[in-house]
Amino acid sequence: MSIFGNKSIVVRRVFAEDSDSELLMIKEAILTYPFLSIDIEFSGTIFKPSKQVIREGNPVINYHYMKSNVDVLQIIQLGLSLSDAQGNLLDFDFPFSYIWEFNFRDFNINRDHYASDSIELFKHQGIDFEKNKEKGIDSKDFAKKFWDYGLVFNSYGLKSSLEKIAQTLNVACITGSSHQAGSDNLFTLQCFMKFKSENIFESKWNETNQMLLFPLTLYGLVKTIR
Repeated sequence: MSIFGNKSIVVRRVFAEDSDSELLMIKEAILTYPFLSIDIEFSGTIFKPSKQVIREGNPVINYHYMKSNVDVLQIIQLGLSLSDAQGNLLDFDFPFSYIWEFNFRDFNINRDHYASDSIELFKHQGIDFEKNKEKGIDSKDFAKKFWDYGLVFNSYGLKSSLEKIAQTLNVACITGSSHQAGSDNLFTLQCFMKFKSENIFESKWNETNQMLLFPLTLYGLVKTIR
């Protein structure tokens, strides 16, 4: 069943006590479902460029703004989906398809940097920060296991506002709420598969590729990925 079909999708919400078994499950499935989509939720944007910097569109400066934010923020969630080349999601031969949402303990609202509007949005979308703090996964432990299990590969990146890309491609989210890692990573996979079906990743460069590349840019980084 394609991710654009009607099969019901279950988000597997993972905390520390389940992380080992869920990662092993992903490791065993990835040979059959080698397309891996990831979305990471952080606690907002702290460092923002001025309007003048945005107008200038210098990709090096913009990259440093992005990196500065990532370096000081703590991960809240990581969403993950697996599919085959046709966009069929992992289903374990059950009548549902499955995606993952890993919840982390790293973020502490009393200690760490965050953007208030982002935190309020996450709360509104159902993220339970107290539960994450109590039962969440340690990100360093997760990163080591993610690497040890061979789940890190070379990849294409959809580097922009997910909503902007989806609007350009006329793709609608098929499950969950926005700004939750489980549903957003599936939304990313939907967009990727749409690009794949349009042969955007082929080596031949044409006007369609040129037109669709611009929504993929993050803070003007297009000059660094051509």
